[in-house]
Amino acid sequence: MVESVELALNLLDGYEFKGKKIKVERAKFTMKGSSYDPTLKPKKKKKKALEKIKKMQEKLFDWRPDKMRGERGRNERVVIVKNLFEPSVFDKDASLILEYQQDLREECVKCGEVRKVIVHDRHPEGVAQIMFKEAEAADACIQLLNGRWFGKRKIQAATWDGKTKYKIHETEEEIEARIKKWDSYLDSEEDKEKESQGGNESTKDNVTADSDNDTRSSAGSGDETE
Repeated sequence: MVESVELALNLLDGYEFKGKKIKVERAKFTMKGSSYDPTLKPKKKKKKALEKIKKMQEKLFDWRPDKMRGERGRNERVVIVKNLFEPSVFDKDASLILEYQQDLREECVKCGEVRKVIVHDRHPEGVAQIMFKEAEAADACIQLLNGRWFGKRKIQAATWDGKTKYKIHETEEEIEARIKKWDSYLDSEEDKEKESQGGNESTKDNVTADSDNDTRSSAGSGDETE
């Protein structure tokens, strides 16, 4: 136990954590009150209080710094791409979100293992978020994508700062309006498909009718020849 205390003092005292310097020192124990009374029994803690203490202990024992000295931060594994799209393009066809995700993944796997691709389809800056397994792969992705043209738009790629949240929270009214737009788009696509199928069927009927007329004409001319 003494060795663990010495180790904590040597490793953690003066260590910088999230921009702040940690101060570690030996605990000092003092007695409450002027004198000790052995006849007084300690109060029993309730079950909830005991569970809370247990969770706090587990959390303390499991504590570890976000990164060791020289290790790169988790945010450096994430690439933020901007000016990738205009949010209004998804109002009519939500399936485009999947297409953007797939296109980005196919391009970014050239740099390293891609863990996740998120398209923030409502963000006004046209933002996508790409998470890599290694920070070096994210660096390569930035070199690959930054300043490139994608769908007639010049995109920007940079390391995530670890703080900015890009998800846009919509109101219920906005969500409902967007769903209605998608429904109307799907209905119009179904109508077009039905019209196309109806046109094909009428064409087939015309071809069949013309074929029958030709057959009858041939049969009639044969009778006259005989």
